[in-house]
Amino acid sequence: MEILMSVKTLSLILLIVGIGLAFSQIRLSGWVLGWILLSGALLLQGFRSMLSYVAQGGGVDLASYNVAHDWMGLGFSLLIVASMHMMREVFARHRLAVESLRVLGATASDANIVTDDKGVIVVWNPVAQRMFGYSKEEAQGRELDALIVPERDRSEFRKASTRLGGDASESAGGTPAEVAGVRKDGTAIVSEYSVSTVNIDGRWHAIYIFRDITARKQAEAQIRERNAALEMLSAKMLNSDELDRKKLAYGLHEGLAQTLVTIKLEVENKCKAIAAGAAYQGSPTSIVSMLQGVIKDVEAVATALRPSSLDDIGLLQTIRWFCREFDREHPTIRVMEDLCVTEEEVPEPLKIVIYRIIESTFANIVRYESTDHIALALKRKDGTVTVAIDDLSQDSRYAAAAEREADLQTRFGEAQERATLSGGNFRIARGEAGGIALRASWAV
Repeated sequence: MEILMSVKTLSLILLIVGIGLAFSQIRLSGWVLGWILLSGALLLQGFRSMLSYVAQGGGVDLASYNVAHDWMGLGFSLLIVASMHMMREVFARHRLAVESLRVLGATASDANIVTDDKGVIVVWNPVAQRMFGYSKEEAQGRELDALIVPERDRSEFRKASTRLGGDASESAGGTPAEVAGVRKDGTAIVSEYSVSTVNIDGRWHAIYIFRDITARKQAEAQIRERNAALEMLSAKMLNSDELDRKKLAYGLHEGLAQTLVTIKLEVENKCKAIAAGAAYQGSPTSIVSMLQGVIKDVEAVATALRPSSLDDIGLLQTIRWFCREFDREHPTIRVMEDLCVTEEEVPEPLKIVIYRIIESTFANIVRYESTDHIALALKRKDGTVTVAIDDLSQDSRYAAAAEREADLQTRFGEAQERATLSGGNFRIARGEAGGIALRASWAV
């Protein structure tokens, strides 16, 4: 009887403990609670078997045996139900966590990747598939760093992941880090990522958020290159302006000033002769001739500064005048014009820029090239004004000229400076026959 009372007491205690654990707020791991309850149920079933063995030997009366057997059966059933309840809650939370990660990953605009404590991929969202080229089936189960990080950067990437800590006690926050990436097809990309940790069923997992910043890095590099080019072009333009001023000063001093001094001396001599009552030996026509020369010099200086015809008759007529003058000075070179714009379609600030580009390009073609045909086109299409100058010579001597690409940037640097500094695009190259092909364009 004492054994029976002990079994009944222990059964009651296990029953109370099982019920309490099943519905309590004790914050133990669901797996631990489930296994405790299941172990209690198995232990109680063992006692129940022992009781049956004792009853068969006549050690317990039938009434007491029935009561104890019923109590232990009830306790066993309740412990099984409680353990199953805990297991169900564990699996439900696990499914909820995985499903939440999957839903968040599927709706995110960035690549969301989850790895376990071994660095093996367990979640791979559609954005990650598009970014790196691997399907979910190809990515899951593989190590993240070996899949998307170039070999030369894997060590540093692993160190950054290891610093999170295996107990999920630390997360990487703050400024996202950059890492080189590689797509399935071998294309190199630059990605920016942040990482944090989460504990799922007692195991820490890393949640990576990757963003492809390849286009942004390329744009930044282009901006740096453009800024450097603009700085260089600005310096060249300053030097060019200073050189133009030097040429202008030299022309004024050596040409205009000396002619005016000569006229001054002629006039002084005439005045002295008249004052002395003597006959002046010189001819007034010589003074007139020198004055005409001065007028031409002044006109040349004014044209070099800004052709007055741009304001008087417009850009198109000025270009035609320039081409006629060029034909007159270089009769062996034929100029073909194609001016498919109206005066109003070219913005006023661009007119002097376009004229100077044409002027300097023609001068450099004469200086450096051996040509007999030049094609000049000025067009506007889809909001873009384009100047095209082509050296159409078929001279066989150009066969070797195509090798001298680097010389073009130096020889036609003034045209490039004017186009770039006015907000346009500039391109110059050699054609198949060796002649130059220049394009300057502006969005207007």
